[in-house]
Amino acid sequence: MTKPRPPALCQGCGHRDVYAALNGALEEYESPKVFGDIGCYTLGFLSPFNAIDTVVDMGASITMAKGASDAGQFPAVAIIGDSTFTHSGMTGLLDAINENSNITVIISDNLTTGMTGGQDSQGTGKIEDICLGLGAQPAHVRTIDALPKNVDEMKKLFKEEIDYPGLSVIVSRRECIQTARRHASQKK
Repeated sequence: MTKPRPPALCQGCGHRDVYAALNGALEEYESPKVFGDIGCYTLGFLSPFNAIDTVVDMGASITMAKGASDAGQFPAVAIIGDSTFTHSGMTGLLDAINENSNITVIISDNLTTGMTGGQDSQGTGKIEDICLGLGAQPAHVRTIDALPKNVDEMKKLFKEEIDYPGLSVIVSRRECIQTARRHASQKK
């Protein structure tokens, strides 16, 4: 009988690079907390990343980070996917924007609804505009390509925005490896 293998992020998944950079950025803080959501990126809770402290339901990462920050937690980081963000994360972000909560929100954008089969995401191409439309400060809505070659740059960006005393949004973008393969085969 074979031993069951736990689920894992796909090889080539951009979420892997986000977690590598985030873990590196958080090393110097005494008691960082990362609040997650439901999606492929939730697998960052597992080894080898162990990057998420708590997950409740869709859209809760931002409100949990805000509540923790309100209670004195620093740093408080929320990680949410693009589809979950447009499904149920925007209202939490609006609340955090209205109070300029000292949290960093990472929207890990894989350009699809990956966990349920790769449907189009309602936020594709609009994430930054949505955040700005909700009132986030333009200087603290930043975007980076979640590629292995950019891990050090992502780590630096995460640290800069964590140290900013207010609300930050970082959109880390890289197409889901599964949908990228599907798109490539459709072009042939």
